Amino acid sequence: MPTEREWGTLEREVMEIRHDLRNHRMLLDSVVEDLSSLREDFQKMKTRIATAIAAIVVVSGIIAWAAEMLLKPA
Repeated sequence: MPTEREWGTLEREVMEIRHDLRNHRMLLDSVVEDLSSLREDFQKMKTRIATAIAAIVVVSGIIAWAAEMLLKPA
């Protein structure tokens, strides 16, 4: 049977472990939140890139059509 001193030491260790666990949970929640934010940012970037590519294709098509109309013999 542990002495009172040993019980005190064990209780203190349990409290420290609980505190560490709470800190780890908070850290994990923060990391999950950051990851979610990064995923949203990545999705927005993919959308911007796709939009830019589509705009370039449309503009190049218009330029090619205009060049064809201007250079076409009458």
